[in-house]
Amino acid sequence: MTTEYAQLTWEEVRAADKDRVILLNVSATEDHGPHLPLDTDAVIGQAILEGVAERAPEEVFLVPPLPYGLNEHHKDFPGVIWIQPETLLAFLTDITHSLAHHGFRRILLLNSHGSNHPVLDLAARKTVIESEVICVAASYWNLCKDRLRSLRRSSPGGIAHAGEMETALYAHLHPDRVHWERAVDRNLHRPASRFFHLDLTEGGGRAMLMRWWSEESPDGTMGEPTQADPATGQQFLEAAVEATTALVREIRALPILPRRDHH
Repeated sequence: MTTEYAQLTWEEVRAADKDRVILLNVSATEDHGPHLPLDTDAVIGQAILEGVAERAPEEVFLVPPLPYGLNEHHKDFPGVIWIQPETLLAFLTDITHSLAHHGFRRILLLNSHGSNHPVLDLAARKTVIESEVICVAASYWNLCKDRLRSLRRSSPGGIAHAGEMETALYAHLHPDRVHWERAVDRNLHRPASRFFHLDLTEGGGRAMLMRWWSEESPDGTMGEPTQADPATGQQFLEAAVEATTALVREIRALPILPRRDHH
């Protein structure tokens, strides 16, 4: 049986193992500096899930990805398509409720665009409460931060947006689409701050302030894309696939617990 949900017939859906983990990548269509395409988040997130499907073909289904997200703060850069958080939350929960209606009991919302995470977290919580299934939200970089730190070549602040990691990943996946001659390092690391930093391998900081992107960066880049290398990108991808596969297997092993209303 294919791992591609949309390629199943309705009879195959009816007969499918409902404890397979449904995988949904939620990303964005937005600027990634002058050197990367608008589809960077979508391409990376889907490549990770396709890698999981290759490793665990009997354990997952991939539903069609969602290439739009919470990114209005990027709209000063041409090309951005943004979704309001209320719309995105409603859309995501409609998807998860549909899957639950068909009997699927385990869902992973994999985030590949930083600002989506709060909405995915809420969508997962609402799904669990309203549909009584297991629904997990995770950003791929948070699943493998230690491994990413060991592989990186950039300095702190170098892995943020269109920086070393995303550039290396995209260069590994589609080297012909990366405009290396346009890549410029714009490291906004703030070593004096106790609370604010933008490096994804450090969790994005202890406090959150999301400014207009154009206030912080003149070309949309935050990080060190010149430190990117396709070979490192392959290692970044392998780390993300390995960690996400491990998460999928933990989700499959979780028991479906009965509720106890103590009123």
